[in-house]
Amino acid sequence: MKPRTIEQIEVFPATAPITRTFNFASGSAGSIGSRAKLLFVKVTDSEGCYGWGEARAHPQWSYESPESLVSTIRTYLAPAIIGQSIWERRSLHERMHASVGRGPSTGMPLAKAAVDIALHDLCARAVGLPLRAFLGGDPTPTSMDLGWTIAVKDSAEAEEDMDRALKDGFRHFNFKIGGTLDHDRELTRTVRAKKPKESLLWTDANQGLRFPEAVKRVHMLEEEGVDVMEQPLAADQLHQMERLRAQTSLCFGIDESCVGPGDFFTYAKLGLIDYYVIKLTRSGGIWPTLLQLGVAQSAGLGLLLSGLSDSMVTKLAACQTAAAFGYEGPAALNGSQFMDDSELFPTKSKIENGGSLLLDDSPGIGIEPDESALRHNAWEL
Repeated sequence: MKPRTIEQIEVFPATAPITRTFNFASGSAGSIGSRAKLLFVKVTDSEGCYGWGEARAHPQWSYESPESLVSTIRTYLAPAIIGQSIWERRSLHERMHASVGRGPSTGMPLAKAAVDIALHDLCARAVGLPLRAFLGGDPTPTSMDLGWTIAVKDSAEAEEDMDRALKDGFRHFNFKIGGTLDHDRELTRTVRAKKPKESLLWTDANQGLRFPEAVKRVHMLEEEGVDVMEQPLAADQLHQMERLRAQTSLCFGIDESCVGPGDFFTYAKLGLIDYYVIKLTRSGGIWPTLLQLGVAQSAGLGLLLSGLSDSMVTKLAACQTAAAFGYEGPAALNGSQFMDDSELFPTKSKIENGGSLLLDDSPGIGIEPDESALRHNAWEL
């Protein structure tokens, strides 16, 4: 039997209009009226089957930029794996790591993730299974609840924002903090009072707190009944996270601190976290995420699902991966809150409806962008 090999890797830089400004404690994901720079990857095999991947880089979130994604994939990652078997995902990652080496953690994880997601989409399409079934899950069509991200200036805006989300069918909320202590307390109380009783009370500081501020915040959040706090401190401050953990019983998850299985294992082994926040592109793709999920299960940690305000390819890939492990939501995948990618995805309205996302029985991830729309909305390198 002739092996199926990677024949071609194409890169499509594209933009989508930002419809709402998204600011958080450590930066911004864009302001209304501008355009989000997205990067799509198409991997085609020797039998003509293909798969799609995606990554969206924010320099405020990581050291990668939209431009570095393009150059890294075209110049280093693609040449390293073209001609190799589509099935050997472990060795494909070893080749990508050899071409772009590791520092203290995974080198260029978003670029590697875009290629990895496309490879998994290709493999699942090749065997005719939804991605979640290819990963060992149930192929039966299902849906996943989406979460609404509250990133506003004050509690009055938060209340208005939540009214809008509830009307659109959202039942789960996460909210950004990083203002004054009084501001964050008032915002927390507003969200807690308005959210449905069954929803998780989940807040994220996006590395925006210094240690003295973080101590005050965790005590306040604990008093207010918050369920979980994500990334209170800068990503490289493990020693401060150990000190903070000793001062509270508040549950923690990490985000920017975890760029690969080694990072996550360290935090889990030290008992510093209670939740694994699944974030495909931050972690280097689906294959490294599977390794981290095994650690999370062994450590008895809960799961949360988040993203980098991505468009539909990463959103569906993340939900498919989480669903393979029995996760039902909420998925804090907020790309549709802040940008309009409907021109790139003509079938989007059949898949995403308000506060839920359909995972049907289509092979692969379950969606693909329109190539002509990608080219029409391309950004210049």
